Amino acid sequence: MLTIGLGGLHLYTPVFLLTPKAKYTRLENRMDAAIERNNWYQALVLCNKILERVSADVAIGRVDEDSAWSLWEKTVIHTKYALVMTGELLENYFSYSHYHGFDSLIPSQEFHISQLRSTHRFFSGIELQALALASAFNRFETSEDPSALNDFIQSSLIAGDYFSLKTFINRLEKDGNRKLRRQARKYRKLLADTNKINNDPYYIARRELGPTNDFFVNWDFDLSITKFHFSNPKNQKAFEYTMMFALLHNIDDYFPEILTLLETFNYSHIPRHLEEAILMVSGYGWNPEISQNLISAQTFGGLTIRPQTIARHENLVYHFNMLQQGQITFDWFADMYRDTYQFHYFNTIFSQQQF
Repeated sequence: MLTIGLGGLHLYTPVFLLTPKAKYTRLENRMDAAIERNNWYQALVLCNKILERVSADVAIGRVDEDSAWSLWEKTVIHTKYALVMTGELLENYFSYSHYHGFDSLIPSQEFHISQLRSTHRFFSGIELQALALASAFNRFETSEDPSALNDFIQSSLIAGDYFSLKTFINRLEKDGNRKLRRQARKYRKLLADTNKINNDPYYIARRELGPTNDFFVNWDFDLSITKFHFSNPKNQKAFEYTMMFALLHNIDDYFPEILTLLETFNYSHIPRHLEEAILMVSGYGWNPEISQNLISAQTFGGLTIRPQTIARHENLVYHFNMLQQGQITFDWFADMYRDTYQFHYFNTIFSQQQF
């Protein structure tokens, strides 16, 4: 696990010092290709493989932390994107929290993040086109990569912002490869009738999930997305992101949102981390007056907490009491429950020395 000396390096520090180089390069290329195809499920699998492999190699000294940092941070960012895009954020985020870099949702390294093409795909995918446009434009300014122009045009069409698009389309046709030049010609034909675009079911559906009122964004990604959630509560990805942000900070401020918005979306079950948060906030296991019958019968958005989540919470409470009495070690407790919201809650309030 990467733990020390990892600050202050540029995201694009060369990775040629990695040993063996080919192993990481192949995985990185496969991860990038999966994101390019918008196959976020496959990207998440590959991200997990990279995190595990690099972490293990650093631990045994096969690679040093400095040379691994570029690929590591890129993979951490992509993992968080993929968790949002696959709907796994509220189910499995804390499964990754033992890795360095998972103490916040998106790192506050705006310039670095704006260089990744996946950033445009992420913000466009959650229908926050203002940040998708900014990301694509910044990437084109620094790299002059025609694919960034293509990303910018796509988000402009979704957002219904046609101003100056002809200029960008002309530039794409001039500087792009054969595939992008063909795409530029398609954009020009499409732009000839903006009323047709505005009435296209594809664009209508995507715009319905975007901001619903005057909405200003900035490079504070977390703040922008949580504000976006309140602007359009129909957007499920923004809801899940906001709930995860609340779990990492202060769930009490957002707890009513769980009860009201779970009803909006077609969940087959309450996402695991929200179940864990409900159990903690309700006091179940800590307050003798709250019984299992009450918890198992109470509905949240029409759903009940799963028995396996209740059972694990009961075990966690039991072992936490043992931990406080010195009967088990903190390391044992961490190994058992690090992937839960409850562990994050305790670890935020108390230091290891207090256990």
